[in-house]
Amino acid sequence: MSFERIAVVGDLHFEPCDAEAFDAARRQLLARRPGAVFQLGDQGGYSHCGSWQSFEEGRAFLDGFDLPAYTILGNHDLEGAEYDTDADAIAAWCRALGMRRPYRAVELGEALAVCLSTTAWRENPYSAHEVVLEEEQIAWLRATLAAHRDRPTFVFSHAPVIGSGLRVLQSVHLRVPNAWLNHRHNPVQFRDLVLDNPQIKLWFSAHDHLGQDYADSVAPLGNCVCVHTGVIGPVSRDGTRQSRFVEFNADGWRLSTIDHLGGSCRADATHDYRTGQTTRVAMPRAPNEVQHFAPPPMPTDADRLQIADRVFTQHRGMVVEYLESLAAPIGVVCEGLTTEQVRVVGDELHVVGSSNTVHAYRANEHGDFGEIYAPNTWRQRRRSA
Repeated sequence: MSFERIAVVGDLHFEPCDAEAFDAARRQLLARRPGAVFQLGDQGGYSHCGSWQSFEEGRAFLDGFDLPAYTILGNHDLEGAEYDTDADAIAAWCRALGMRRPYRAVELGEALAVCLSTTAWRENPYSAHEVVLEEEQIAWLRATLAAHRDRPTFVFSHAPVIGSGLRVLQSVHLRVPNAWLNHRHNPVQFRDLVLDNPQIKLWFSAHDHLGQDYADSVAPLGNCVCVHTGVIGPVSRDGTRQSRFVEFNADGWRLSTIDHLGGSCRADATHDYRTGQTTRVAMPRAPNEVQHFAPPPMPTDADRLQIADRVFTQHRGMVVEYLESLAAPIGVVCEGLTTEQVRVVGDELHVVGSSNTVHAYRANEHGDFGEIYAPNTWRQRRRSA
């Protein structure tokens, strides 16, 4: 049986000065003859994220494939200073891309694609950069999945699903916090949704600007395999420039990496729908974690620090918080520690300094201890105006 093919491209952050590299990457992807292209948000370069210019540049890059092409909103796509509200920014993005709304389902022959967009930036109560799906979109997603229970489905979102086991950055997104989809807005619902809908076979995300060579860039979650996608341009955090390529039919899928620095194509994994077996092909490399590092696995020893369903450990001068039920990192409580001791006293986490000074941390109304290191300053300015 023949395979259908799609290309999956991560964060663009397109700058006109990098156009040559983007054109070369597009030629490399087209050489594999995909039938469609999916891009995972954050189209605009950091010099003009979320602007009308960035929307036009994202559309122009995708139009250059001369194929059906689909994109979504990432966190940076909504921060344009020329828009007063999130609704205005979303409406402009939809006009530029010729869309009625920022999420959609796409027919892919044997499979169904579901494209999900963040729809809040200015109105996020925590960090502006949290990738948030609003209730209307989540309801649409549930209804769409219910209507296609027997059809292989591929999902595309900017941030990954908590509990997936995909790599997140303690030094960046876990601190914000915006590592996971709806990080502070019931992120567990998406893990549960994957487990409740075994027709979801692949879930693609980006956001980290890391390559695809790590063991945890592909991670199983129930019947689904969650897949991280790298970047084309110079915003790479580990020096790699990579995209994904997927071949699929009624029996399963084959996942590959396109290396934009050398132009090669490497097989990553295959999956058989009938047996549910995923076979990894590529050998992972050791991560470069000098500056951009991931949290360690959740401690499992009996004397670990724990309050209710939250587990804590010290790592690289930070106290990292985990959600015990998922063994997933959920936030950073504090940082800059050197000789301090961390203790649990009742329902408080105490950080004790060398002179016995104590800083006590308590859970908020959601049970989280983690600090918000990148609060929504736009909202703060609006309240003080």
